[in-house]
Amino acid sequence: MVANYPSEKLTEPARVGSTFSRHRRFLFSLLTFIITGILFLRPYISYSTIDFSINTSAIELCPKTAALSPSFNTSIDYILNDPTYKQESIHRLSQAVQIPTEVQDINPDPKNDPEFYSEFVKFHQFLDDTFPLVKSHLQKDIVNKFGLVYTWKGTDESLKPILLMAHQDVVPVNKESVNQWKFPPFSGHYDPETDLLWGRGSNDCKNLLIAEFEAIEKLLEDGFVPERTVLVSLGFDEESSGVWGASHLAPFIHERYGDDSILIIIDEGEGIIKVDDDLFIAPVVNGEKGYVDVTIDIIGHGGHSSVPPDHTTIGVAADLITLIESSPFPSDFQLDNPIYGTLTCKAEHSVSLPSNIKNVILNAGLDNKHRDALTEYVSNEKALRDLIRTTQSIDVIHGGVKSNALPESTTFLVNHRVDFHSSVRETVLEDLKRAEQIAKKHGYGLFFEDKFLIKPTKIGYIRVSYDKPLEPAPTSPSSGPIWDVLSGTIKDVFINAFVTNKEHHEKELYVTTGVFSGNTDTKYYWSLTNHIYRFIGSLFNESSLKTVHSVNENIEFKSHLSAITFIYEFIVNVNESKGLL
Repeated sequence: MVANYPSEKLTEPARVGSTFSRHRRFLFSLLTFIITGILFLRPYISYSTIDFSINTSAIELCPKTAALSPSFNTSIDYILNDPTYKQESIHRLSQAVQIPTEVQDINPDPKNDPEFYSEFVKFHQFLDDTFPLVKSHLQKDIVNKFGLVYTWKGTDESLKPILLMAHQDVVPVNKESVNQWKFPPFSGHYDPETDLLWGRGSNDCKNLLIAEFEAIEKLLEDGFVPERTVLVSLGFDEESSGVWGASHLAPFIHERYGDDSILIIIDEGEGIIKVDDDLFIAPVVNGEKGYVDVTIDIIGHGGHSSVPPDHTTIGVAADLITLIESSPFPSDFQLDNPIYGTLTCKAEHSVSLPSNIKNVILNAGLDNKHRDALTEYVSNEKALRDLIRTTQSIDVIHGGVKSNALPESTTFLVNHRVDFHSSVRETVLEDLKRAEQIAKKHGYGLFFEDKFLIKPTKIGYIRVSYDKPLEPAPTSPSSGPIWDVLSGTIKDVFINAFVTNKEHHEKELYVTTGVFSGNTDTKYYWSLTNHIYRFIGSLFNESSLKTVHSVNENIEFKSHLSAITFIYEFIVNVNESKGLL
């Protein structure tokens, strides 16, 4: 019997209300692999059918970025180079890290259990005490007990505000690994020999949150008066999908300002990456993949284990899991995938990338043979392949209660990150087809969306359901005046922070687009603007990236100072750029 799959669109919650679990360890581990893969592409492709001699010299896919220097630049050099300011900044970030604002995968409603969030009360008091000018000049709104929205009102309320985001929460420290930390995980210890500040949240993302406050505090101290309103939105459970934080903060802002009311949103994301000795790339994340959890239940019958069937529900689940893992989603590389921006900058400007790989990348937009060659290359690179396909990960499984009792049911969860050119519907139905194949093989029924597609049998049936659907995010523009202000600011910060002497004068930075497979709190903010960018104005240290969500999380402090400078310059540049809405 062939299953009749439904043709109607799967039910999805409204964007602002979409919620889902996120495993940031996976995200940042993947991010580290992505950076490594991009920076060290190996000379792998040697397709004899492709003409590698196509001249690409006239095609500039990754042009130079023009630095945008603000005329109001009172404290830029001071932030980056004054030793007293650095010590004060170290103290501020260290204190922030010392407050253990941990959240779990599932957290209580703050209205019902405010005591669970007691550390956030301390953190709010810390912000008030540490940034007195922010406290006295910005309006603070508390949303759903612990979410924070700060408003720095501009002199021209007809201009769209800019919105800066970050989150107050951190992932928990594994109690079993505390003794593996070089310094206690909530010590906020600074090591002057390495210029590293250690502790949970130091790199995800109290560094960004504190940088935003430090920049605004310094601008207020310098007497800067914004023409355009500046908003700061701080969730408190981003590490568990923003159920109680961002999902309430976004509607609060939307109610106040309406659809398409924000000029630009900046949230956590990529930073500046070193490619060659004198080449750096800043891949601004301007899109995110979608998300869905698919739960599959094998529902059978119990009994004594001394008289087992050919396959228990655990065995049938294992067969289906094996089928899923051996059938990855196909690669689908297209030129509008944001990762192509990073690849083209590497191809045009790196001296370490072999010429055959360069030609495949740069000519991918000219003919199908080169694009197919690039698709094959990326799909065979573990560091890159998940950026051009829907991923699948078996993350949870339950089955059985006793050694001498047959498992009546077995359940497992498949987490998917949905490709840019796919959909939640396509992903779920692919899992459904796999479940049908196993159901027919073992003589089970199949249940999906309130009806049996295959009638249940005396053995049992397989049930497929899904949760937390989120379609891939809209891709934000990588050209135009808003992008020019953002990219120009990044370039100017790079020059000020990292090109400071004769030895470094040849260093060059290119700003482009990038992507990672996870999601941020920005998923709730789509209706506010189509200019959403995920970027931290820091030079990424690969060793520091590997510790995010893990033992010995740390950040290079010079990069924290550049993040403060980025926010400082960005606020000023947006206000000084005329012609923006």
